[in-house]
Amino acid sequence: MAFHLNYRSPYDFDAVLGFLARRAIPGVEDVSGGRYRRHIRLSGNTGSLCVARMPGHDRLICEIDLTGAVPPEPLVRRVRRMFDLDADPDEIQRGLRTDPRLAAIVRQRPGLRIPGAWDAFEIAVRAVVGQQISVTAATTVMGRIARDYGTGDTQGSVFPSPRELSVIEPGDLPMPGARARAIRELARAVLDGRVELDTGRPEERVRQLTLLPGIGPWTANYIAMRVGGDPDAFPAGDLVLLRAAESLFGIRGQRELETRAEAWRPWRAYAAMHLWAQAGVPDCPGESNRPGVSQGRDRHTPASPLPATEQESNRA
Repeated sequence: MAFHLNYRSPYDFDAVLGFLARRAIPGVEDVSGGRYRRHIRLSGNTGSLCVARMPGHDRLICEIDLTGAVPPEPLVRRVRRMFDLDADPDEIQRGLRTDPRLAAIVRQRPGLRIPGAWDAFEIAVRAVVGQQISVTAATTVMGRIARDYGTGDTQGSVFPSPRELSVIEPGDLPMPGARARAIRELARAVLDGRVELDTGRPEERVRQLTLLPGIGPWTANYIAMRVGGDPDAFPAGDLVLLRAAESLFGIRGQRELETRAEAWRPWRAYAAMHLWAQAGVPDCPGESNRPGVSQGRDRHTPASPLPATEQESNRA
């Protein structure tokens, strides 16, 4: 199956690809030659997905190959969400224009979008795996999880489902025990309905996630940004956001940032993307700016100005 997916220009496809490339899970995803490819599972069928830009047109080309027939609507909906194709950049700019200093930053890169997710659970696991380690290290760990627990063949792997990770032994995962237990508990919470990643109100999703051990406000809001496409999700405790806010607006601390960000509603997630880009973080958001997690709550830890690790303070 092949689909043409329109978007509103400007659209920074290269920035989205760059973000996904740095986080591509070995054996599951690949970004090369201006294309995004991954192995997928949908309605019991497995297959592959490929997305590229159509030269000279405001649209992407999506090719999907599955073992069985599935309705096209859920496929199109998931790809559009993953590449944030329904965003209206003009509306976002108008919404952020109320803050003149921020508006000037937005005008520099009006096509920035929020990279989404094909698999909501995969991104949630990624956010937990990435706590306090580098983007590269987190990507390696995700590849090992996919290899050891996912469904695959010689062509590649499909990332494991919540059911498959709900029965893991924490000691078998290449990470601290508390983090491994958090992943297992997340999988069980998704299975029994305590956490609904794909449905419900964004604020309720954040509330559900922060009730779980090892997941604090930064991780929950990051998941809301990438999984739910919540345009107003805002990881206010992000260390790079805090440094950018001090440099650009002369404000200090999370509380002052939250107060100023009230004027950015309902587009705070896009404001965060622009502030990350302005701070010089590669490919905008990453898993390197989060405060460390301790007993299920975020705690801030020092980080370099251009973070290379994923702390539970700043981005996965």
